[in-house]
Amino acid sequence: MLPADISAPSGPGRLAPRNVLLTGATGFIGAQLLHDLLGLRDVRVFCLIRSASAPEAVRRVQANLRHHGLWDESLVPRIVPVVGDLSQPGLGLPPEVLDGLAQTLDTLVHSGALVNLLNDYEAHRAVNVAGTVELLRLASRGRPKSLHHLSTLSVFPESARARAAGKIPEDAEPSEASLPTDGYSQSKWVAERLLSQGRSRGIPVTLYRLGEVMPHSGKGTPNPRGLADVLLQACLRLGLSFESSIRLDYTPVDHVSRFVVEVLRSNSARGGCFHVLQPESISFDDILATFARRGLGLRKVPYAEFWQALTERVARYPTEKGLASLVALLPVPLGAGDDPGDRRAEDALAALFTDATRHYALERTTQALNDMALRWPPVDARVLGARAEHHLAALRRGLAGQPSPRAARRARSAAAR
Repeated sequence: MLPADISAPSGPGRLAPRNVLLTGATGFIGAQLLHDLLGLRDVRVFCLIRSASAPEAVRRVQANLRHHGLWDESLVPRIVPVVGDLSQPGLGLPPEVLDGLAQTLDTLVHSGALVNLLNDYEAHRAVNVAGTVELLRLASRGRPKSLHHLSTLSVFPESARARAAGKIPEDAEPSEASLPTDGYSQSKWVAERLLSQGRSRGIPVTLYRLGEVMPHSGKGTPNPRGLADVLLQACLRLGLSFESSIRLDYTPVDHVSRFVVEVLRSNSARGGCFHVLQPESISFDDILATFARRGLGLRKVPYAEFWQALTERVARYPTEKGLASLVALLPVPLGAGDDPGDRRAEDALAALFTDATRHYALERTTQALNDMALRWPPVDARVLGARAEHHLAALRRGLAGQPSPRAARRARSAAAR
């Protein structure tokens, strides 16, 4: 239950954003949001960063933008570091700083979250639930503010999708009858319920439920938290691919960010909920095939052989980012080749992913795109090729981990061409 002291402040809100608080600026989606928010004229972005000092906070933001190929020195004057902590009461800010923000800010963009599919609800609660409450509290203080919250389609688990008569509409609210099974999705489920209560008390809340947020359509920098991208990275590092029935919605991060920022600056589109995803899904096999055509020697093997190679790599490089967690999430093959146990593992693998285009309605998102004269650019060979080229560039710089010898030879050959 949302605390009773949280409700909308009186007075008119600012129509156009000028002073925006952004959480999650050092993350994958947050970097793109920061870049695009600063693309709006005269907008200052206050970045809530957990850091020892303001200069260190700025360095972290700069390093993240550089990593994603988004840094521009001219942006510095409009980036305002706010040293705080989503998991702490009052966002970990001194009372005078919190009061100053309450009087200055007109827009809150909540992208920050703890995402770990192996951890339970309690591990996510402080950041994802209590942090949302603190942002609602900030929205209720001082001048009126709009709150834009990034959520996930996974607040509706398989049981909710099965109960739905058709596609789940954008105005649907998560139900107690269908609770998610993983801790991250449970925390976002609770956060959405709290945001709904805040909206009923007059706080202007806009909710964006995201699907698979994938690399930038032109730069290809991978999403370190996205399951699909981590699995793809594993294929690239091993030099292996496998056939599967995986289909997923592939929405590049720049497409997601542009939509959010355009809604944020549009008076007519704000409020309610949007399902933010490409209307057409893509098969994982098609992604791997594009990579193979780019010269990244991905040898096709049965899933059981891929899984074995992955576990051996994790044993050899136990600190390699993302891969140990991937092993814990992937189903263990019980057989080999045409063995029924292996096929069951492959079915379980496909079940880790959701073709969200089959289950979630997009009417409101589509209408907003039309009203704002936007469209979802297609995810084609150019977009997938950008991801492949990013990996090739990382191989040339020695930053892509230890590829298999065969993959390394093929990558060097492709780079030479």
